[in-house]
Order: sequence, then structure tokens, then C-alpha cells
Amino acid sequence: MDVTRQPVSRRFLAALASMLVVCMVLSAGIGVVFGNNKINQPIDPSSQTDSADPGQGTDPGTDPGPGPAPKPAGVRPGRNIGGTGAISRSGDKTDPDDDTPLTPQQKAAAMQDYTIDPRTGKAREIKVCDKNYLLLINRTHPLAESYVPDDLITVNRVVSGAGVKGETDKLRRDAALAFESMVDAAEEAGIKIRMRVGYQSYEYHKTRIYDRYVSINGQAYADTYSCAPGLSEHQTGLALDISGATDSYKLSQDFLSTEEGKWVRAHCFEYGFILRYTEGTDKTQGSTTGFVAEPWHLRYVGTECATEIMAKNLTLEEYLGILK
Repeated sequence: MDVTRQPVSRRFLAALASMLVVCMVLSAGIGVVFGNNKINQPIDPSSQTDSADPGQGTDPGTDPGPGPAPKPAGVRPGRNIGGTGAISRSGDKTDPDDDTPLTPQQKAAAMQDYTIDPRTGKAREIKVCDKNYLLLINRTHPLAESYVPDDLITVNRVVSGAGVKGETDKLRRDAALAFESMVDAAEEAGIKIRMRVGYQSYEYHKTRIYDRYVSINGQAYADTYSCAPGLSEHQTGLALDISGATDSYKLSQDFLSTEEGKWVRAHCFEYGFILRYTEGTDKTQGSTTGFVAEPWHLRYVGTECATEIMAKNLTLEEYLGILK
């Protein structure tokens, strides 16, 4: 019995092994048809989107090779321009092969993006890089209540009693040192100028200036002569009001016709300052700065930019191309 049944068992096992092999082949075939074959199909380029960060990508005019498509013309790679509200340093770039310096306008544009939170319509805090002094603040570009410069220092040449000691007698470091140098040069020429007010915090401007004007003359008047908190350049620590000995160190609309004013107009750019609100600028609709003329108001922007702005008689808005 054992001898006659052994061949049958071998045939059965051989058949079973063959069936297993067939099942494995069929299983692999099904996987190819319904799995990997579908994944490996060619991808339609038109269905792909570029998920790279704004400001990143391939420089136009170069071979992109595999990967995301190149950015449209005019968008340079590796630059923190647009969509961030800040750049960490003057001329900061993430592409080590791109050594083209940022223009002043590009730097300012990087800082100006999203100054206003689109979700709330209110100003939000922005970071101001150390050596970029082109931050635009006006009636449509406000600063957040929380913004305080981190490099304020005391200015020595201040009109006694004009400001508040320890508060409005400060400027950002480079602006303060430049003003002291300008005063020294003016005195060598027989000209005496002093700062009346420099930095003003958001709270100081609100309680000591704007709210006071509103309580006395109403908001319409206050908005004409002053501005709501967050809209003042003084909060940047880069703006100051100056006066001269001819006017007994008082603010005067005739400042630029005095010997001190004439000297300041001719030389302030050498120290990085511009006359921010000059003749012809007012609060009427369509005006460039949105503020009445203030011949005593200086703004620090650095010598390179100040030289061009003063030579071309531009407002800061015109220089930056930010007119809204």
C-alpha cells in the first residue's frame, strides 16, 4: 500500500507547488497593473504647482533642470523681499552665489510688506534691521503700539524744558551720533541748533499730544495738526524737531529762512538727515506725505539716501515709490 500511494503524493505536491507559483505571478501582475504602474505614469507638467517659498526659486534665464519651474521675470532668488515684513540685516540674502546688493528701495519694500495685518486691518509689530533706516511711517503706514527701538541713546544737545528728560531726549544710536556731529559742524560755522523733541513712544504721543489736542480742539483739528498714535515718525527714533538760536530755539514756520535753517538745508544730508515735510506738502487729499509743512522736522535715513533725496528734492514716499 505504501509503495503504490507514494507516487500519488508526489504528483499532488508538485501540482500544489505549481499552483502557488501561478498565484504569486498573478499577484505581482495585479500589483503592477493597479499599483506601481499608476504611480510611474508620466506627470502632466501643467498640473503641478510651485510650492517654493516667495522669493526663492531659479534665477530667470538659467536652466532650471529638474524641480520647480523658474519664477517669473523680475523675481530674484534668495532675497527676503516681500511677504515677510522684515529683513534681518541690511542686504540680507539667502543665496550665497548672489552678491548683488539690495537697493535702498528693495530694502524698504521688504520692511514695508504687511505693516498692516490684513486680518485685522491694524498695525502689527515689524522688525527693523539694524542698518536700514528707510522705514516709512505716515498716515497709511502705521507702527504697532508695541514697537520700541532697541538702540535708543540720549542726545546731549537738547533745548532745556522742550521735551521730557529720559523720554523725548533720545534717538536711535546712529541718528543721535549723526546729529551730535552735525551740531559740532554747525557750531564751527557759527550756527547754533538744538533738538527739541526726538523719540516719542506710542503711549507718550497718545496721552501727551494727540489726546490733548482732541480734548481742546476736537479730533478734526487734532488730525490736521498732529496725528493719531502709531502714525508719528517720532516713534521710530529716527525723527527729531530742531530749532535755532535766531528763533530762541522755538519751532517756527520761518525756520528755513533763518541762518540756522539755511545751513541745515545745505548740509543736513552730509550727516544722513533729510527735511521730511517741506513746503507744498499738506494734509489735503492727494498730497505726498499727508502732513502739513514742518520745516523743523528732520528724518535720519543715512548719508547715501539723504544725498539723493535732498539733491532731487524728493519726499521719502517719492524716493521709495510708496505713494499709497
